[in-house]
Amino acid sequence: MTQYKLTYFNSRGRGEVIRYLFALAGQKYEDNRVTPEQWIKIKADFPAPFGQLPVLEVDGKVLCQSHAIAAYLAREFGYGGKSSMEEYRIYVVQGAVTDLVTKMIGVHLEQDEAKKAELGKEYQEKFIPAWLTSLEKVLADSGTEYFAGDRLTLGDLYFFSAYEYLNKATDDTLPGFPKLGALFTRVASNANIKAWREKRPKTEF
Repeated sequence: MTQYKLTYFNSRGRGEVIRYLFALAGQKYEDNRVTPEQWIKIKADFPAPFGQLPVLEVDGKVLCQSHAIAAYLAREFGYGGKSSMEEYRIYVVQGAVTDLVTKMIGVHLEQDEAKKAELGKEYQEKFIPAWLTSLEKVLADSGTEYFAGDRLTLGDLYFFSAYEYLNKATDDTLPGFPKLGALFTRVASNANIKAWREKRPKTEF
C-alpha cells in the first residue's frame, strides 16, 4: 500500500485542496503539521526542493508545489479531467483561485495603512463580486452541475476551498450566485468531505 505523508502548516491555506483529495478518496495519509517556528528549525535539512511547503512524500519520494501535488493526486484518485477540455476547465478554475489568492495576499502585505484600506475596499467591493460573476459564468458554461464534466473534480475542490474562505468557513452561500452556491452545498454534502470538515483542526485560515 502506498504511504503518503503531507507536511504543511497548521492551516488550510495551500494544503487544504490536497487534504480534500485525500478525504474524497478515503485514502489514509500522515497529516504532518508544523509551526512556523518548527519549520525555521528543520527547513535547511528538510527535503523541500524549493524550500517551501506543502511537501508530499509518496513512498519516500518527495513531491513539491501545491498545484502539482493536487494534480498528481487528482489523477491517481480519479478526480482529474477525463478529456483535454475537462483538464482545461479545471486549470481555468485553478487560475481563477490563484488570482484571488494573489490579490488577497497583496492587500494583506501592504504596509501603508491608508493604502491597505484602499486596496481592501477595492478587493471587497469590486474584485470579489467581479470574480464571483466570472466564475458563475464559467460554471454555467460547463452545461453540468460541476466545473468539468458531470462529476466532482479537482476544479470543484479549488472553488470549494476558496469559497469556503470567502464564507469564513461557514456553510452560508453568497447571494446572487445560485450555481456557485448550489455547487458549494453539493460538495459540502459529500459524506467524506463533510466528515473531514467536522474532524479537522479548527484554524482561522
